[in-house]
Amino acid sequence: MTTIIVIENITPQVAVELSQDQGPQGGQGVTGPTGLTGNTGSTGATGLTGLTGNTGATGATGMTGAGNTGATGSTGLTGATGSTGLTGSTGNTGATGNTGATGATGVTGPTGAVGAQGNTGLTGLTGLTGATGNTGLTGLTGNTGLTGNTGATGSTGMTGATGATGATGATGANGTNGATGANGATGPTGATGATPTDYVASFNGATGTVTGVSSIVAGTNITISPTGGTGAVTINSSGGGSATDSDQNILANQIFG
Repeated sequence: MTTIIVIENITPQVAVELSQDQGPQGGQGVTGPTGLTGNTGSTGATGLTGLTGNTGATGATGMTGAGNTGATGSTGLTGATGSTGLTGSTGNTGATGNTGATGATGVTGPTGAVGAQGNTGLTGLTGLTGATGNTGLTGLTGNTGLTGNTGATGSTGMTGATGATGATGATGANGTNGATGANGATGPTGATGATPTDYVASFNGATGTVTGVSSIVAGTNITISPTGGTGAVTINSSGGGSATDSDQNILANQIFG
């Protein structure tokens, strides 16, 4: 009985026949050098984007292979871009993470020599999508723009005609008289005048002439009271005679010279 095994990762595909009477398997042969990378085939049309599945847990990173990297083959021609598939529904936005402080930028060191590329390890499962970081601080407000030029002043309008003079208003009623002020304090009493020596008998108002006696002098056997001869003067005679000649009261305004 013959068994046919098809190995799909060999190009072109070949069939290997294993006989039942096959001898013992030989040891592993030496790995041949890696062949040149073939030309990249043209890109196929992009299929419809499926709904995003739940993100699986991140797998462990595979060990880095130690083999020497073969020479990079020439890049093939870029195939035509396929039509864009339908966009899947957008997942819920994760919570925004806090933005860390930006560290100071270090000095860029010299670029080291490119080391030999090891074999590519197995690709780990895609990790969960991290929460979206916090929105950055709002930028400073821009400076206020310059003020525009002031427009030209319009021409002054014509002066309106002067209005007619209004009628004179009625005279207001007289106000009430104010209260009578308090009497002023009595002035000091004037000094006593000198005893008069002239006794007016008559006075001419037109010329200002004054006539009369200047004094009364008692004669022999005659007394007068008061002795100054002012006011109501009593003249007494001590030498006899009729009553008609003595003991008469003579007023000052009855004496004429």
